[in-house]
Amino acid sequence: MSIQTCPGDGTISLPAGCLSHFTMSSSGSHNRHRHIILIGLMGCGKTTVGRELSKLRGTPFLDTDFVIEEQLGRNIADIFSDEGEDYFRKLETTLLRYLVQEKTDASYIISTGGGIVIRPENRALLRQLGYNVWLNVDVPVLIQRTARANNRPLLHNVDPAERLKTLFATRRPMYEETAHDQFDTSALELHEVARMINQGAERHFSRPDTGRPEE
Repeated sequence: MSIQTCPGDGTISLPAGCLSHFTMSSSGSHNRHRHIILIGLMGCGKTTVGRELSKLRGTPFLDTDFVIEEQLGRNIADIFSDEGEDYFRKLETTLLRYLVQEKTDASYIISTGGGIVIRPENRALLRQLGYNVWLNVDVPVLIQRTARANNRPLLHNVDPAERLKTLFATRRPMYEETAHDQFDTSALELHEVARMINQGAERHFSRPDTGRPEE
């Protein structure tokens, strides 16, 4: 199995079928990954910051939501509607297993879905993948950013403001557990966020213990 880079914008496209019954092989994982992984609630800017960071570092960009949509040929809202959130979270786990198992010396900027941290296995897999950064944004800012979004299944048929407050309270300890660093990006410019993450990644990957298996 190999990861291919799409021409044009540097976005990574995975081989067809990579989400089909993929499980970790007995050989274990490749423990020297140097990916930068962005986590955080919907609207925190993971995709936008990820693309800017990709340009800054000259590193391909991977969006886990996009990969799942591409693999299944369906959008996230339809997957949630037809199969339920638990099914989608299992797809995220399968994708993370695939990325951890992929033996490559390449580095990627990985933008994740806001709820990818819900499953404990996912949190462990994310830390195996590399340097995790939580983009922590004030809830009122998130409310403004997602006010007109129609592609957020967890905000359908609910009070978006209250839903975001609940999601933030529930997921905050999960983001804190997963992240190596966090940045409050509520009032920062795009290039400032990318620059700070880049500096944090250089510090993280320069440590001699980086890449060892998590206990």
